[in-house]
Amino acid sequence: MKGSIFKRKLPSGKVSWCLQLEAGSSPGGKRIRIFRSGFQRKADAERELRRLLDEKDAGSLLKPDPRTFAAFLDEWFANHASRHCAPKTVERYRQLAGYVLPHLGHLPLAEITPLQIERLLNHLKDAGGRDRKTGQPRPLSARSVRHVAGLLSVAFRTAVRWKLVRSSPTEGVQLPRLERREKMALDAEQLAWYLETAKARAPWLYPILLFAAATGARRGEILALRWSDVDLARGFARIQRSLEQTRAGVRLKGTKTGSSRIVPLPRSVVSVLEQLRSEQAGNREFFGPDYRSDLDLVFCAPNGDYLKPDSVTAKACLIAREAGLKGVGLHTLRHTHGSQLLSAGIPLPTVSKRLGHASTWVTANIYSHAIASDELAAAEKWDAAFGARIASVQPAKFS
Repeated sequence: MKGSIFKRKLPSGKVSWCLQLEAGSSPGGKRIRIFRSGFQRKADAERELRRLLDEKDAGSLLKPDPRTFAAFLDEWFANHASRHCAPKTVERYRQLAGYVLPHLGHLPLAEITPLQIERLLNHLKDAGGRDRKTGQPRPLSARSVRHVAGLLSVAFRTAVRWKLVRSSPTEGVQLPRLERREKMALDAEQLAWYLETAKARAPWLYPILLFAAATGARRGEILALRWSDVDLARGFARIQRSLEQTRAGVRLKGTKTGSSRIVPLPRSVVSVLEQLRSEQAGNREFFGPDYRSDLDLVFCAPNGDYLKPDSVTAKACLIAREAGLKGVGLHTLRHTHGSQLLSAGIPLPTVSKRLGHASTWVTANIYSHAIASDELAAAEKWDAAFGARIASVQPAKFS
Protein backbone atom coordinates (compact mmCIF):
# COMPACT_ATOMS: atom_id res chain seq x y z
CA MET A 1 0.00 0.00 0.00
CA LYS A 2 1.47 3.31 -1.07
CA GLY A 3 -0.83 5.54 0.84
CA SER A 4 -4.44 6.28 1.60
CA ILE A 5 -6.76 9.12 2.46
CA PHE A 6 -9.75 8.86 4.74
CA LYS A 7 -11.97 11.10 6.81
CA ARG A 8 -13.13 10.94 10.38
CA LYS A 9 -15.74 12.76 12.37
CA LEU A 10 -14.48 14.80 15.31
CA PRO A 11 -16.33 15.04 18.65
CA SER A 12 -17.32 18.57 17.64
CA GLY A 13 -19.18 17.16 14.65
CA LYS A 14 -16.72 18.55 12.11
CA VAL A 15 -15.04 16.34 9.52
CA SER A 16 -11.23 16.09 9.40
CA TRP A 17 -9.33 14.48 6.50
CA CYS A 18 -6.35 12.25 7.26
CA LEU A 19 -3.65 10.41 5.35
CA GLN A 20 -1.52 7.36 5.98
CA LEU A 21 1.66 6.30 4.23
CA GLU A 22 4.06 3.36 4.49
CA ALA A 23 7.58 4.63 5.28
CA GLY A 24 9.60 1.43 5.40
CA SER A 25 10.57 -0.68 8.40
CA SER A 26 12.37 -0.14 11.66
CA PRO A 27 15.63 -2.00 12.49
CA GLY A 28 13.47 -4.55 14.33
CA GLY A 29 11.39 -5.21 11.24
CA LYS A 30 8.31 -3.30 12.38
CA ARG A 31 6.51 -1.38 9.67
CA ILE A 32 6.71 2.43 10.00
CA ARG A 33 3.73 4.46 8.95
CA ILE A 34 3.42 8.20 8.53
CA PHE A 35 0.10 9.57 9.69
CA ARG A 36 -1.18 13.12 9.17
CA SER A 37 -4.51 14.53 10.28
CA GLY A 38 -6.31 17.83 10.65
CA PHE A 39 -6.80 18.62 6.94
CA GLN A 40 -9.98 20.62 6.43
CA ARG A 41 -10.35 19.60 2.75
CA LYS A 42 -9.77 16.32 0.92
CA ALA A 43 -7.72 18.19 -1.68
CA ASP A 44 -5.29 19.37 1.01
CA ALA A 45 -4.74 15.80 2.21
CA GLU A 46 -4.25 14.58 -1.38
CA ARG A 47 -1.68 17.32 -2.02
CA GLU A 48 0.28 16.39 1.10
CA LEU A 49 0.13 12.68 0.23
CA ARG A 50 1.52 13.35 -3.27
CA ARG A 51 4.35 15.39 -1.76
CA LEU A 52 5.25 12.58 0.65
CA LEU A 53 5.12 9.98 -2.13
CA ASP A 54 7.45 12.10 -4.27
CA GLU A 55 9.88 12.33 -1.35
CA LYS A 56 9.65 8.58 -0.84
CA ASP A 57 10.43 7.93 -4.51
CA ALA A 58 13.40 10.34 -4.32
CA GLY A 59 14.71 8.61 -1.19
CA SER A 60 14.44 11.77 0.89
CA LEU A 61 11.37 10.88 2.94
CA LEU A 62 11.95 11.73 6.58
CA LYS A 63 10.76 8.87 8.75
CA PRO A 64 8.65 10.06 11.69
CA ASP A 65 10.35 10.28 15.05
CA PRO A 66 8.47 8.02 17.51
CA ARG A 67 8.95 10.15 20.62
CA THR A 68 6.16 12.23 22.09
CA PHE A 69 6.26 16.00 22.15
CA ALA A 70 6.80 15.87 25.94
CA ALA A 71 9.88 13.65 25.48
CA PHE A 72 11.20 15.92 22.75
CA LEU A 73 10.71 19.01 24.92
CA ASP A 74 12.73 17.38 27.73
CA GLU A 75 15.51 16.77 25.21
CA TRP A 76 15.17 20.33 23.91
CA PHE A 77 15.55 21.85 27.38
CA ALA A 78 18.58 19.65 28.14
CA ASN A 79 20.49 20.07 24.90
CA HIS A 80 19.37 23.41 23.52
CA ALA A 81 17.62 25.83 25.89
CA SER A 82 19.88 25.23 28.91
CA ARG A 83 22.98 25.73 26.75
CA HIS A 84 21.97 28.58 24.47
CA CYS A 85 19.42 30.63 26.44
CA ALA A 86 19.77 32.85 29.50
CA PRO A 87 18.64 31.25 32.79
CA LYS A 88 15.74 33.68 33.07
CA THR A 89 14.63 32.76 29.55
CA VAL A 90 14.78 29.04 30.39
CA GLU A 91 12.62 29.67 33.46
CA ARG A 92 10.07 31.47 31.33
CA TYR A 93 10.10 28.69 28.71
CA ARG A 94 9.38 26.12 31.43
CA GLN A 95 6.44 28.19 32.65
CA LEU A 96 5.07 28.41 29.11
CA ALA A 97 5.54 24.67 28.60
CA GLY A 98 3.04 24.18 31.41
CA TYR A 99 0.34 25.58 29.11
CA VAL A 100 1.31 23.25 26.25
CA LEU A 101 2.09 19.82 27.68
CA PRO A 102 -1.40 18.96 29.00
CA HIS A 103 -2.72 19.37 25.45
CA LEU A 104 0.13 18.30 23.14
CA GLY A 105 2.57 16.44 25.38
CA HIS A 106 1.13 12.96 24.71
CA LEU A 107 1.11 13.36 20.91
CA PRO A 108 3.87 11.99 18.68
CA LEU A 109 6.19 14.84 17.72
CA ALA A 110 5.86 14.20 13.98
CA GLU A 111 2.06 14.15 14.03
CA ILE A 112 1.39 17.59 15.51
CA THR A 113 -0.36 19.77 12.94
CA PRO A 114 -0.89 23.52 12.53
CA LEU A 115 -4.59 22.99 13.22
CA GLN A 116 -3.86 21.38 16.59
CA ILE A 117 -1.55 24.23 17.54
CA GLU A 118 -4.08 26.84 16.49
CA ARG A 119 -6.79 25.08 18.51
CA LEU A 120 -4.50 25.14 21.54
CA LEU A 121 -3.79 28.84 21.15
CA ASN A 122 -7.51 29.59 20.76
CA HIS A 123 -8.27 27.57 23.89
CA LEU A 124 -5.63 29.45 25.88
CA LYS A 125 -6.96 32.77 24.64
CA ASP A 126 -10.50 31.81 25.73
CA ALA A 127 -9.83 30.05 29.04
CA GLY A 128 -6.13 29.35 29.52
CA GLY A 129 -5.64 31.39 32.68
CA ARG A 130 -6.80 30.99 36.25
CA ASP A 131 -8.46 33.54 38.49
CA ARG A 132 -6.21 33.96 41.54
CA LYS A 133 -9.12 34.28 43.98
CA THR A 134 -11.60 31.70 42.67
CA GLY A 135 -9.33 29.39 40.70
CA GLN A 136 -11.81 29.44 37.85
CA PRO A 137 -10.66 29.52 34.20
CA ARG A 138 -10.27 32.94 32.63
CA PRO A 139 -8.92 34.23 29.31
CA LEU A 140 -5.16 34.31 28.94
CA SER A 141 -3.79 37.57 27.59
CA ALA A 142 -2.98 37.77 23.90
CA ARG A 143 0.63 38.58 24.80
CA SER A 144 0.97 35.41 26.90
CA VAL A 145 -0.62 33.31 24.15
CA ARG A 146 1.87 34.72 21.66
CA HIS A 147 4.69 33.84 24.08
CA VAL A 148 3.42 30.24 24.12
CA ALA A 149 3.44 30.29 20.32
CA GLY A 150 7.00 31.64 20.47
CA LEU A 151 8.13 28.69 22.59
CA LEU A 152 6.55 26.25 20.13
CA SER A 153 8.15 28.04 17.19
CA VAL A 154 11.65 27.95 18.71
CA ALA A 155 11.28 24.31 19.78
CA PHE A 156 10.02 23.11 16.39
CA ARG A 157 12.76 25.04 14.57
CA THR A 158 15.22 23.02 16.60
CA ALA A 159 13.34 19.81 15.73
CA VAL A 160 13.71 20.68 12.05
CA ARG A 161 17.43 21.37 12.52
CA TRP A 162 17.81 18.03 14.32
CA LYS A 163 15.97 16.42 11.38
CA LEU A 164 13.24 15.03 13.61
CA VAL A 165 10.54 16.70 11.50
CA ARG A 166 10.69 18.07 7.98
CA SER A 167 8.90 21.35 8.67
CA SER A 168 7.54 23.27 11.62
CA PRO A 169 3.77 23.04 12.19
CA THR A 170 3.90 26.53 13.68
CA GLU A 171 4.41 28.10 10.25
CA GLY A 172 1.32 29.98 9.16
CA VAL A 173 -0.48 29.58 12.49
CA GLN A 174 -2.77 32.54 13.15
CA LEU A 175 -1.80 34.36 16.35
CA PRO A 176 -4.14 36.47 18.49
CA ARG A 177 -3.92 40.14 17.75
CA LEU A 178 -2.21 42.39 20.27
CA GLU A 179 -4.09 45.49 21.29
CA ARG A 180 -1.68 48.39 21.12
CA ARG A 181 -1.66 50.26 24.40
CA GLU A 182 0.15 53.51 24.96
CA LYS A 183 2.96 53.22 27.49
CA MET A 184 2.18 55.08 30.70
CA ALA A 185 4.27 58.17 31.42
CA LEU A 186 4.09 60.66 34.29
CA ASP A 187 3.86 64.38 33.90
CA ALA A 188 6.21 66.67 35.84
CA GLU A 189 3.83 67.10 38.79
CA GLN A 190 3.15 63.37 39.12
CA LEU A 191 6.85 62.55 38.91
CA ALA A 192 7.71 65.08 41.60
CA TRP A 193 4.99 63.69 43.88
CA TYR A 194 6.17 60.11 43.31
CA LEU A 195 9.76 61.00 44.19
CA GLU A 196 8.69 63.02 47.24
CA THR A 197 6.61 60.10 48.51
CA ALA A 198 9.55 57.73 48.09
CA LYS A 199 11.88 60.14 49.85
CA ALA A 200 9.56 60.28 52.85
CA ARG A 201 8.51 56.61 53.08
CA ALA A 202 11.41 54.63 51.57
CA PRO A 203 14.59 56.77 51.67
CA TRP A 204 16.73 53.89 50.32
CA LEU A 205 14.51 53.68 47.24
CA TYR A 206 14.55 57.41 46.44
CA PRO A 207 18.03 57.50 44.77
CA ILE A 208 17.07 54.50 42.60
CA LEU A 209 13.85 56.12 41.41
CA LEU A 210 15.58 59.44 40.80
CA PHE A 211 18.33 57.76 38.77
CA ALA A 212 15.72 55.86 36.73
CA ALA A 213 13.70 59.01 36.08
CA ALA A 214 16.76 61.06 35.12
CA THR A 215 18.52 58.48 32.90
CA GLY A 216 15.86 56.08 31.62
CA ALA A 217 18.09 53.15 32.60
CA ARG A 218 16.55 49.71 32.99
CA ARG A 219 16.08 48.14 36.43
CA GLY A 220 18.84 45.56 36.03
CA GLU A 221 21.24 48.18 34.67
CA ILE A 222 20.66 50.41 37.70
CA LEU A 223 21.13 47.63 40.25
CA ALA A 224 24.35 46.43 38.56
CA LEU A 225 25.94 49.90 38.45
CA ARG A 226 29.31 50.17 40.17
CA TRP A 227 31.07 53.23 41.53
CA SER A 228 33.86 52.50 39.05
CA ASP A 229 31.26 53.09 36.31
CA VAL A 230 30.42 56.57 37.62
CA ASP A 231 32.45 59.76 37.19
CA LEU A 232 30.87 62.25 39.59
CA ALA A 233 33.39 64.98 38.76
CA ARG A 234 32.48 64.98 35.06
CA GLY A 235 28.90 63.85 35.63
CA PHE A 236 28.38 60.64 33.66
CA ALA A 237 27.73 56.93 34.17
CA ARG A 238 28.74 54.01 31.97
CA ILE A 239 25.99 51.42 31.61
CA GLN A 240 27.66 48.12 30.71
CA ARG A 241 26.00 45.29 32.64
CA SER A 242 22.68 44.22 34.12
CA LEU A 243 21.52 42.32 37.21
CA GLU A 244 19.10 39.45 36.58
CA GLN A 245 17.07 37.56 39.18
CA THR A 246 16.29 33.88 38.72
CA ARG A 247 15.08 31.15 41.07
CA ALA A 248 18.72 30.24 41.64
CA GLY A 249 19.52 33.79 42.80
CA VAL A 250 20.91 36.89 41.09
CA ARG A 251 23.56 37.04 38.38
CA LEU A 252 25.26 39.64 36.23
CA LYS A 253 24.86 39.65 32.47
CA GLY A 254 25.38 42.06 29.59
CA THR A 255 22.94 44.81 28.69
CA LYS A 256 19.88 44.00 26.59
CA THR A 257 21.60 45.04 23.37
CA GLY A 258 24.95 43.60 24.40
CA SER A 259 26.73 46.96 24.21
CA SER A 260 27.65 49.61 26.77
CA ARG A 261 26.67 53.28 26.67
CA ILE A 262 27.67 56.48 28.47
CA VAL A 263 24.82 58.46 30.05
CA PRO A 264 25.42 62.07 31.15
CA LEU A 265 23.96 62.75 34.61
CA PRO A 266 21.98 65.85 35.66
CA ARG A 267 23.57 67.86 38.45
CA SER A 268 20.68 67.00 40.81
CA VAL A 269 21.46 63.29 40.39
CA VAL A 270 25.19 63.84 40.96
CA SER A 271 24.40 65.58 44.26
CA VAL A 272 22.25 62.67 45.44
CA LEU A 273 24.94 60.15 44.45
CA GLU A 274 27.56 62.11 46.37
CA GLN A 275 25.34 61.97 49.46
CA LEU A 276 24.71 58.25 48.90
CA ARG A 277 28.43 57.55 48.68
CA SER A 278 28.98 59.37 51.95
CA GLU A 279 26.27 57.30 53.64
CA GLN A 280 27.81 54.09 52.32
CA ALA A 281 31.11 55.03 53.92
CA GLY A 282 29.32 54.86 57.29
CA ASN A 283 27.89 51.44 56.40
CA ARG A 284 31.35 50.17 55.48
CA GLU A 285 32.61 51.21 58.88
CA PHE A 286 29.62 49.63 60.66
CA PHE A 287 29.79 46.25 58.89
CA GLY A 288 33.58 46.16 58.75
CA PRO A 289 34.93 43.04 56.97
CA ASP A 290 31.36 41.83 56.31
CA TYR A 291 30.68 44.74 53.96
CA ARG A 292 30.69 43.66 50.27
CA SER A 293 33.27 46.18 49.11
CA ASP A 294 34.24 43.74 46.36
CA LEU A 295 30.93 44.42 44.57
CA ASP A 296 31.49 48.20 44.56
CA LEU A 297 27.75 48.77 44.03
CA VAL A 298 26.15 52.21 43.80
CA PHE A 299 22.67 50.99 44.77
CA CYS A 300 22.90 48.18 47.29
CA ALA A 301 21.73 46.70 50.58
CA PRO A 302 23.16 48.23 53.79
CA ASN A 303 25.93 45.58 53.78
CA GLY A 304 26.89 46.38 50.19
CA ASP A 305 25.24 43.27 48.71
CA TYR A 306 22.96 43.12 45.68
CA LEU A 307 19.37 44.27 45.99
CA LYS A 308 16.88 41.75 44.60
CA PRO A 309 15.35 43.25 41.44
CA ASP A 310 11.89 41.84 42.11
CA SER A 311 11.86 43.28 45.63
CA VAL A 312 12.85 46.72 44.32
CA THR A 313 10.05 46.60 41.74
CA ALA A 314 7.51 45.52 44.37
CA LYS A 315 8.50 48.38 46.67
CA ALA A 316 8.41 50.90 43.82
CA CYS A 317 4.87 49.80 42.95
CA LEU A 318 3.80 49.99 46.61
CA ILE A 319 5.14 53.54 46.96
CA ALA A 320 3.34 54.52 43.75
CA ARG A 321 0.03 53.22 45.12
CA GLU A 322 0.61 55.11 48.37
CA ALA A 323 1.18 58.22 46.23
CA GLY A 324 -2.15 57.63 44.47
CA LEU A 325 -0.50 56.67 41.17
CA LYS A 326 -2.29 53.52 40.02
CA GLY A 327 -0.44 51.24 37.61
CA VAL A 328 2.89 53.03 38.09
CA GLY A 329 6.13 51.20 38.76
CA LEU A 330 9.87 51.44 38.32
CA HIS A 331 9.70 50.78 34.57
CA THR A 332 7.21 53.63 34.21
CA LEU A 333 10.07 56.02 34.93
CA ARG A 334 11.96 54.74 31.89
CA HIS A 335 8.99 55.53 29.64
CA THR A 336 8.52 58.85 31.40
CA HIS A 337 12.14 59.78 30.67
CA GLY A 338 11.86 58.92 26.98
CA SER A 339 8.54 60.72 26.55
CA GLN A 340 9.72 63.85 28.33
CA LEU A 341 12.89 64.11 26.25
CA LEU A 342 11.05 63.69 22.94
CA SER A 343 8.36 66.16 23.95
CA ALA A 344 11.10 68.62 24.89
CA GLY A 345 12.42 68.45 21.33
CA ILE A 346 15.47 66.23 21.95
CA PRO A 347 16.35 64.47 18.64
CA LEU A 348 15.18 60.88 18.29
CA PRO A 349 18.71 59.40 17.79
CA THR A 350 19.87 61.07 21.02
CA VAL A 351 16.96 59.67 23.01
CA SER A 352 17.42 56.23 21.44
CA LYS A 353 21.10 56.17 22.39
CA ARG A 354 20.38 57.35 25.93
CA LEU A 355 17.78 54.63 26.47
CA GLY A 356 20.03 51.93 25.03
CA HIS A 357 17.68 50.87 22.25
CA ALA A 358 18.94 48.67 19.44
CA SER A 359 17.76 51.18 16.84
CA THR A 360 15.84 54.44 16.47
CA TRP A 361 12.98 52.41 14.99
CA VAL A 362 12.44 50.77 18.40
CA THR A 363 12.34 54.19 20.07
CA ALA A 364 9.96 55.62 17.49
CA ASN A 365 7.65 52.62 17.80
CA ILE A 366 7.46 52.79 21.61
CA TYR A 367 7.19 56.57 21.90
CA SER A 368 5.02 57.31 18.89
CA HIS A 369 2.59 59.20 21.16
CA ALA A 370 5.29 61.70 22.13
CA ILE A 371 6.51 62.02 18.55
CA ALA A 372 2.96 62.64 17.37
CA SER A 373 2.58 65.59 19.72
CA ASP A 374 5.86 67.02 18.46
CA GLU A 375 4.65 66.66 14.88
CA LEU A 376 1.51 68.60 15.81
CA ALA A 377 3.67 71.31 17.37
CA ALA A 378 5.77 71.38 14.19
CA ALA A 379 2.63 71.92 12.11
CA GLU A 380 1.55 74.74 14.41
CA LYS A 381 4.97 76.41 14.18
CA TRP A 382 4.89 76.17 10.39
CA ASP A 383 1.42 77.66 10.36
CA ALA A 384 2.56 80.54 12.60
CA ALA A 385 5.47 81.28 10.29
CA PHE A 386 3.84 80.86 6.89
CA GLY A 387 0.11 80.28 7.30
CA ALA A 388 -1.02 83.92 7.52
CA ARG A 389 1.14 84.97 4.56
CA ILE A 390 -0.13 82.16 2.35
CA ALA A 391 -3.74 82.81 3.33
CA SER A 392 -3.39 86.40 2.12
CA VAL A 393 -2.37 85.28 -1.37
CA GLN A 394 -5.30 85.30 -3.78
CA PRO A 395 -5.24 82.06 -5.77
CA ALA A 396 -5.53 82.25 -9.54
CA LYS A 397 -8.77 81.10 -11.07
CA PHE A 398 -8.47 78.10 -13.30
CA SER A 399 -11.08 77.38 -15.91
